[in-house]
Amino acid sequence: MPLLTFDDFDSRLLSGRLWKGFAPPMAMGPNGTYWQTPSGNPAFGFFDNFHTFNATTLVGPYANLVTSGGSLALAADTATEKGILAATLAGDTQEDEVILKWGGTLSAPFKLADNDLVFEARLSVSAITAAKWNIGIGLGQADMITTDLFFTDSDALADKNFLGFVKLAAEGANWDGAYKADGQTYQDGATKTKLDSLVTAVASTYVKVGFRYRAHPKKVEFYVDNVLPGGNLTPARLTTAEIDAATFPDDVLLAPIFGIKDSAGDTALTVNLDWWACAQLM
Repeated sequence: MPLLTFDDFDSRLLSGRLWKGFAPPMAMGPNGTYWQTPSGNPAFGFFDNFHTFNATTLVGPYANLVTSGGSLALAADTATEKGILAATLAGDTQEDEVILKWGGTLSAPFKLADNDLVFEARLSVSAITAAKWNIGIGLGQADMITTDLFFTDSDALADKNFLGFVKLAAEGANWDGAYKADGQTYQDGATKTKLDSLVTAVASTYVKVGFRYRAHPKKVEFYVDNVLPGGNLTPARLTTAEIDAATFPDDVLLAPIFGIKDSAGDTALTVNLDWWACAQLM
């Protein structure tokens, strides 16, 4: 019988392998939480499972951008899914967008520098049609909450600092790991095969996506449903050399951010965000 450890188990909540070394989050308010390591070392972060949400921007722990053809609100609970934040595009206007950012408009508390960090989210999409929408989630600089500063009108990641997962409009079900430093070339599966198609989305099916930044030695590992894609042979992992390169966003403060943008203007989309979390050692 094989020996199992905590990180081998998986559930609809935080992934054991990804969060190994961080103790479970402890509540300190409606949406705020804090972490510590099993040894007691402090960490800063949050976990939000969206049992409450105030859609008015700058009220509560979030800033958001919702254009006229979009909406951002709690969905109706079901027998199996409770506390779901639904981001919706009506599908009737090109360039409509919905963006959610943790913290106020200027807040960006995380930096990919000297301390380990973990980000993870559980979400589903209502459709996977190609050439319809852009979708992204991860850490980005604060002003990405502004129109056209998450995705451009030409269906590309804007010239901002970002690390996370991206589905560009040209793709259908496939999501890449992606990163960018402002002024530098965008990096995803097109430039790095090991980041290509880390997620093969299925309509109306939840998936967990996350990454871990390790400071010593430097590396970033991308996880999907508690698994490191590529295994031991071609892992979805950025090396120290890649992180030290100018293309990696390690010199600015970043915030958890999620965004969708309408490309075609003819098909509706709903992305359901069940929960998301981010924490960094202090």
